[in-house]
Amino acid sequence: MEEMLDGKDLNITELDRLICAAATVITEEINGTEEYKLETRRSKTPPWVRRIQGSTNDIRKELSALVEIKRDNRTVQNTKRIRLLKKYNMEKKENLDKVIEELKQNLSA
Repeated sequence: MEEMLDGKDLNITELDRLICAAATVITEEINGTEEYKLETRRSKTPPWVRRIQGSTNDIRKELSALVEIKRDNRTVQNTKRIRLLKKYNMEKKENLDKVIEELKQNLSA
């Protein structure tokens, strides 16, 4: 800093900026911190893991709904009931045990 100030005629503003810059550098060296970096909100998990987690969650939801249908619980809405029964090609609830077992196996895999 002495070398910078020796040969130059600085005004107050330039001197203030120089002192602030020097103070920042010295503080960072003492504390061992680096410049502030803005972190993004990107997910740390890879996309393929998120896809697998999403499909697992979907299977769990469908399995839960099918179990409720089997119990003849009316909390499952008729539209959802019809959609699930069509999806798994079941006209009646007779094949429900087989489908529930297949979903459980998919979930454990």
